[in-house]
Amino acid sequence: MTTTPQGMQLTARCPEDLLALAPVILGFWPADSVVMMTFGAARPFHARLDLPPAAELDPCTLLGAEESLLGPAQQHEVQAVVLLYLTDDPCAALLVHEALVLGCRRRGIRMVVAVAADGAEYSLLGPDGELGPRTPYDVTAHPFVVQALVEGWIAHDTREEMVASLEADPALAGPVLEALLDGGWEDTGPPIGARALRRHGTWAQATVRRVLDTGDVLRPVDVARLLWAVQAPRVRDAVGSLIERPTASGHARFWAEILRRCPDQLAAPPATLLGWAAWLAGDGALAWAAVDRCRRVDPDCRLADSLARLLERAVAPNAWPGGADRMLGLPAERSER
Repeated sequence: MTTTPQGMQLTARCPEDLLALAPVILGFWPADSVVMMTFGAARPFHARLDLPPAAELDPCTLLGAEESLLGPAQQHEVQAVVLLYLTDDPCAALLVHEALVLGCRRRGIRMVVAVAADGAEYSLLGPDGELGPRTPYDVTAHPFVVQALVEGWIAHDTREEMVASLEADPALAGPVLEALLDGGWEDTGPPIGARALRRHGTWAQATVRRVLDTGDVLRPVDVARLLWAVQAPRVRDAVGSLIERPTASGHARFWAEILRRCPDQLAAPPATLLGWAAWLAGDGALAWAAVDRCRRVDPDCRLADSLARLLERAVAPNAWPGGADRMLGLPAERSER
């Protein structure tokens, strides 16, 4: 039995069930990937890693794959794992599988089952690297997948499509850029000083709360002002303090939409807010995509680095105590006098 990021508990009884679980827990159909599901820990988690072609798998790459997947598993005292190799390159699957088998043995982690699948056929992988018979499969109409599609859990066909969904849409970003220019924000630094920080921070918090409560669509001028205001780290943090686990999915949808309307040069703060919300919502794949989006604009963003460390270490969202001050980052009233 495994728990999806949406909180549903699904029981897998055969390889087809496991292959159907992969897009459900990730939110997209993984390809050229290793997917690891963990069991027996106080806080089980699931992880995905790019699977390079066999020709690119040198000893350092294989060691890195082992550490990236099994390091957090050992740290969280995972008892058992399921490994899925989703690729049409069986040599790559076998090479990584050999490394992970040895890693599991060294770390005292039981490998329940390993499956190599190319989208049409799958084979079981033995503990000594042997490849079992090939079995046809099709999980596009599997009950897990159908439920996920109905509920909107699988939002994208591929990770590339998910990443692309966070890029600016010229038709949506154009009016926002015009509003930035008309409002004078394009040539003005973010708010500074206690009075300005509190005024714009309070407005930004109220605006985000209103949209999440009512479903309103922000006008370009309001998106422009919000993007300008959150360039100030203290305003960004104040808005981020609104994100709590019960409402994190809504915040993630909000900031994903803002990113589609955001001129590229202003994308780093909303990307980090999206990443934070996605992590708290249990959507590690989307959180990673947000980190990547931020780093393309601001490679030195410390908040993105902090979020990346949480993801690399598979820190569970429920480790966050919540209850942050909703005015976090904004100066106290006395600073304005």
